[in-house]
Amino acid sequence: MANQLLIINSADTELPAGLRQAVERLDIESRLCRPQEALEQLKVLDQNTAVVLALEKTHQLEGDYLEQITAEVEKLSINTLILAEDSLLNNWDEINDYKRVFPARRGESCEMLRGRLAMLLELQPRLSELNAELKMLRRTSQPMSSYFNQVDEEMRLAARLQRDFLPRQMPQIEGFGFASVYRPATWVSGDIYDIKRLDEENVGFYIADVVGHGMPAALLTMFIKQALVTKRISGRDYTLVEPGEVLSQLNQELISQKLSDFQFATCCYGLLNTKTLMVRIAGAGHPFPLWIDRHGRMREMEAKGTLLGIFADQEYTTQSFQLDRGDKLLLYSDGIEEAFVNDGPDQPLRFRQEFEHLAHTDVQTMCEKLVTAIENQEGSLHPRDDVTIVGVEIFFSPA
Repeated sequence: MANQLLIINSADTELPAGLRQAVERLDIESRLCRPQEALEQLKVLDQNTAVVLALEKTHQLEGDYLEQITAEVEKLSINTLILAEDSLLNNWDEINDYKRVFPARRGESCEMLRGRLAMLLELQPRLSELNAELKMLRRTSQPMSSYFNQVDEEMRLAARLQRDFLPRQMPQIEGFGFASVYRPATWVSGDIYDIKRLDEENVGFYIADVVGHGMPAALLTMFIKQALVTKRISGRDYTLVEPGEVLSQLNQELISQKLSDFQFATCCYGLLNTKTLMVRIAGAGHPFPLWIDRHGRMREMEAKGTLLGIFADQEYTTQSFQLDRGDKLLLYSDGIEEAFVNDGPDQPLRFRQEFEHLAHTDVQTMCEKLVTAIENQEGSLHPRDDVTIVGVEIFFSPA
């Protein structure tokens, strides 16, 4: 219980009888002061002191001191009982923004006032303790807030840097369409992709997905971007590297880094000849590319291989597929599977059913519709994994 009571009495006479009797029965030390002295008294008030503001006249609500006193006790987190006539309390809305000030009528009985005062006196020490803890937390939170703001800004910059490693525009090749979706689960992504024209006849494309999340995964994607070699140049000549060999070399690069956190990655790399429409694909633990023909029929290109960064001297096989006019090819990260999985791991992925009505749309529309479908999933505001899609479409066969 609070150790004393400060009574601010506006009347020239003694305290109301009910209040005086209630204070006597509580047997607690009390001090009296006038409103003009109240602000000075409050400045030196012990934190375990409760306050009673006894008003005699209605017009005293208009005095500046009432606003100042109620504001001061609110700032100091001091529970205060305001004792006034009914006519003043009926206008309580004018000052009811103060959460620590509780109204009571001057005519209330001794027992009623005693109960109200006992409540104030009981709560005031606990309120003081909470207020002290709050001040301590605020002092602690200031450097923490500055730290988190700095981390947030660094993550924003990291996200911007990572996006700079992505293709700025799709290849412009007559008769072909290219599209992509890149949706990190957080500021940065463990996914990375690229689509680029390697020469007059060939387009290379890939998706890589680092196992894990956050900044470590994002940093490794940038390493993969630089370590993935698709073309060997010797003087004025060059040779395109077969997809299987691309992945083998990338695997060796990851192994040679001897990463301390045992970070691994999946990848699917493809090479499309725009003249023959032959696509050569190799995979390293990545979801199989989806091949959609012009009739809307779907099949997976089974590009099998182990994860990158686990076994040294690993060989990856290149698979060849002959595409035709109207065909589409979709590469995606496993975030798609996470977003569209049904009732359990043994259930088929619903995203393939989504394609039933998307199969005859162009690849750009297909990607946009897939993003919309993902956003409509429960909890999509906080996606469980990064989502990346690369799409290729053949509008017509070359002459």
